[in-house]
Amino acid sequence: MTDHLTVDGPAQLLVVLPYQLGYHPRRSVLALGLDRRRVRFVARADLPPPGEVEETVAALVGPLRREARGPVLVLGYEDEPEESAPVVLALVDALERGGTQVADIVVVRAGRWYSPACSAGCCPEEGRALPPAESVPAVAELVGLGLAPLPDRAAVGRLLEAEDGAAGVGRSLGALGEDPARRRREGVLAWARLLEQPGEEPAGPPPDELVVPAVAALRDIPLRDALIGWLAPGVVPRSRLEPVVLALLERRLPRRAGLGTWRPGGVDPDERPAVLERLLAVCRRVPDERPTEAAAVCTTAAHLAWQAGDGAVARSALERALRVEPGYRLAQLLARLIALGLRPDQLLDRAG
Repeated sequence: MTDHLTVDGPAQLLVVLPYQLGYHPRRSVLALGLDRRRVRFVARADLPPPGEVEETVAALVGPLRREARGPVLVLGYEDEPEESAPVVLALVDALERGGTQVADIVVVRAGRWYSPACSAGCCPEEGRALPPAESVPAVAELVGLGLAPLPDRAAVGRLLEAEDGAAGVGRSLGALGEDPARRRREGVLAWARLLEQPGEEPAGPPPDELVVPAVAALRDIPLRDALIGWLAPGVVPRSRLEPVVLALLERRLPRRAGLGTWRPGGVDPDERPAVLERLLAVCRRVPDERPTEAAAVCTTAAHLAWQAGDGAVARSALERALRVEPGYRLAQLLARLIALGLRPDQLLDRAG
């Protein structure tokens, strides 16, 4: 995610927001915590059914009160008029009762935006058309970074789902022997190949001969945790990782662009999309019929996405992990942290 983008007014912000989220929000309520005219924090939820409005508002308000350093901008995305009104109004009421200022309320519907809270007569009842993306300078900067929003939230989930041909990986995983030391060595070598410096040409799908030993090795919990610590430094404290596994990773895995530096910050922003995409490609090669391996690799990808601030991908990865393996504890833990709106740096602060 970019740190410095300039937008001119709410219309441009609404055009840029899908690029930051990674998808075009639909039937959603969003709250943007502002800090001196900067967006500091974004919270989002699906529009809830009538009986779940209070629960949705409670889930949004807690992180907003903790993270917001100034007023909050509340956005309602709807398909039908007034569809977002119940949860938007309930959220505004909860924020104001708790002492949080609401800067404005904006509703987006069918390519237009509305200001239902405007009482000055300057906001047309028919709303205003959102400007074309190509007319917003900040969009050009985001496109230059290779960012493009997916059509909707469901499309993010499809980035994690097993693809055609994954059954072959499942059969190979089932045929592996149970030699833990060999599995660990071969797994680390496979991850070293998978994480090699991306070339100028598209990497293409990862080969099965690397995917099989790589994901099989994630059954080894110390190795899984160390790999997460390697990919997303700061998410797992080095002091809590097994020294023998650390030594193996330090000998074999690529040491570049933040990888293996064991510090907050993680993968270099320029390489983060390529590394995360490679992890997602590995996820797609593992069938649901291998639940332990699918949950392990999806949870690994979720940690990198979480550190990168890509909450949509992190949640989608955890949704698949917990669908195929409901008791996968690391996925349960990370899902809880994300639901609370916590960031990796906050965990480090508490640990320190």
